[in-house]
Amino acid sequence: ASITDDELFSYSNGRYLVNDEQQRRKRYVKFDIQALCRTVSSLTKDGAPVCKIDKMEGGFNKALLVTTEDGREVVAKIRTFCAGREKLATASEAAVLHYLREHTTVPVPTLLAWSDDPSNPVGAEYIIMEKAPGTQLYKVWDVMKEYDRIQLVVNLVKIEKQLSAIKFPAYGCLYFRHSIAKESERILLDASLDPTASFCVGPECGPAWTDGSSPDDIEPGLAAGPWHDLVQLVIGKAQRSNARSRLPIAKNTIPSVHGSAAEHTSALEAAIKLAPSLVKHDHFQQLSDSVLWHTDLHLGNIYVSAEDPTQITCVIDWQHTLVSPVFTQARWPVFLQPPGGYSTGMEIPKLPEDFEELDTDDKELARVQKLEAVSSKAYELQNSFDNRLVYCAIWKFDARLREVFRRVGDTWDEGIVRLREALIAIHQQWEVMGFSTPCPITFTAEEVAAHAQQFDKCSQWVEVQDLAKKLLCTDDYGWVMPGVDFAWKQDQNKRLLELAIKHFEAQLSEDEMRAIWPFPP
Repeated sequence: ASITDDELFSYSNGRYLVNDEQQRRKRYVKFDIQALCRTVSSLTKDGAPVCKIDKMEGGFNKALLVTTEDGREVVAKIRTFCAGREKLATASEAAVLHYLREHTTVPVPTLLAWSDDPSNPVGAEYIIMEKAPGTQLYKVWDVMKEYDRIQLVVNLVKIEKQLSAIKFPAYGCLYFRHSIAKESERILLDASLDPTASFCVGPECGPAWTDGSSPDDIEPGLAAGPWHDLVQLVIGKAQRSNARSRLPIAKNTIPSVHGSAAEHTSALEAAIKLAPSLVKHDHFQQLSDSVLWHTDLHLGNIYVSAEDPTQITCVIDWQHTLVSPVFTQARWPVFLQPPGGYSTGMEIPKLPEDFEELDTDDKELARVQKLEAVSSKAYELQNSFDNRLVYCAIWKFDARLREVFRRVGDTWDEGIVRLREALIAIHQQWEVMGFSTPCPITFTAEEVAAHAQQFDKCSQWVEVQDLAKKLLCTDDYGWVMPGVDFAWKQDQNKRLLELAIKHFEAQLSEDEMRAIWPFPP
């Protein structure tokens, strides 16, 4: 069906339970359709004109499937306001695609054209790439047999092994050298990584460096990288959290859990003070290599062969990809997150001992859970056998140390409690963890007791957040997928809130529950 130009510019991939109009407005982008068509036509062998545009949408970008009269299909990504930092987000994604295509066999979309200059004829930043070959994994994963799932996981680990083998000279994002004008904001790759002298590591480009409502940086001149070492990385991320403390607190956060600006400053200063001693730990010496990593491997971002779904044909969505320490990068792929009750180690998941006594529905549930656990186990063991760097980063690295690096840059968005929990745990276990010098930070008994109360509140907050998202089948933003009756979903949200008030009445007052419910009606 044909649509108007404005319908093409508007966001139509669902609604939002919170700030719906604002969220959709941030994803509205106007551009010159004819200029885009001319650009696509120029990429074909004989200048074939465009005959069809299918609107696909995306979370951060306008995604269009463009077909020319000679049958060629390409994907055009048009950047929106919520897609990270101006120019940098587009430039970095283009560089990542080109680098991986040139220097690895990681299957990524072929980059055809791009522009990070919104004054171009199209009138917006864009990336044009070949359509990903194959079919998205979510379409076949549920019907894949156990053996085929294991083979796919083996192939995925082979891809990730290539990524972990490339050691970049700094932490930040990857760019073409010409995209970063200031020499102080780029660190060049050496000839072994970049024989054509085309690439550099530059500043991070993700949305966390913007003010949340526009592509403007949260603070002009704030150093977003690149960083030469782990201490600089901690300082840079802490400065980002301090800068974000000028923004309003999220409405669904309890102030006592979120923490005051002074509490944030105190914990961030402690993290900075701790960092020089912390990075001397053996774990950091072994697992601080800067690697490029895809941290959002869900079933929609992986394409497989229609004939043989164990073969991965393309991995998409490399926007905002970091080159960062492997101990912060490596993680379970989203679709391989282990089910409840999963145990690490060599033991292979089995059906429960009382399986034959279960009824039909429970037997089917047990089979599904076992299949999920086997898929997770395949990922764990394959890394153990074939990619030890990633295996150690995920399963052997001290989680308390990792938490400092993962939390220090996001305290204003998620609250101060999780970072402070890691700092207190390190302080209390300093000698047990193998440090020989005195711990450079301290916490009084009164501070630890006050934190324990906040941590309990935070745990309740997390429980409520996760419960609401699970029952409403949504994400942090309250996204409601297309085709779902939005008014019905809003009513469901109200009814679930009332049920939650009753369920948690022993722990939280009605006012407290309404304050932390992630999607205020």
